[in-house]
Amino acid sequence: MADVRRLTDVAVGDWLVQRLDRRRDAWGTAGSAVPTGFPRVVRVLHPVWGGGRWADEAARTGRTMHPLVQWRSISADHLAGRPCEDEPEEGSIPAETLERVLRHCPAQGEVVHAVWDGFGAVDPPGPLLIGHGRAFALFSGPRAAVTDWPGLDTPWGQSANLVWPADRSWCLATEIDWDFTLVACADDVADALRADPGLETYDVAVTDDLTWAGDRVNGPGRA
Repeated sequence: MADVRRLTDVAVGDWLVQRLDRRRDAWGTAGSAVPTGFPRVVRVLHPVWGGGRWADEAARTGRTMHPLVQWRSISADHLAGRPCEDEPEEGSIPAETLERVLRHCPAQGEVVHAVWDGFGAVDPPGPLLIGHGRAFALFSGPRAAVTDWPGLDTPWGQSANLVWPADRSWCLATEIDWDFTLVACADDVADALRADPGLETYDVAVTDDLTWAGDRVNGPGRA
């Protein structure tokens, strides 16, 4: 088990909250999940259950891959109105994918991990970081795919929802309703993520609509 410690000084996250786009009409944009002001934001698609790729599903259904693509707009099951058995994981990035992402995100020493408090009661209770409609318990730990959080009952292996280093040179965000992860970062980190053949990635803008309705190429799909 990784050495992870609960942080009681949530002020270490104030910078992040201050740089979120917290306007009401910005909910669902990239800037509502990761702090604005970085040169690039890279969208990392979570792999389909079993390690499949979104591009393969789009090829099967004749749909188009593009930066704002939504799974339900390209999935054969969703398009047919059937229960979908093989989906990308929502709200948690698979550990193998997270490890691959973090290889490209440098850090000196430990990083801060933020986990949504809605996954279960935080025991013992303590201060929370209040973001855009979310509250997070903060932890200090290694730059690694941590899935076990002291005081939080997450037996399913929940990843952090936010991760950032002490120098604030990048920030990773996995919003609880999304099946992808965003990385706000410098150009060199973004270039490395985009070039990694083991990841499905796109550049997005902080103003881009990443909700189901945001896929205007394929249409919103079915819930």
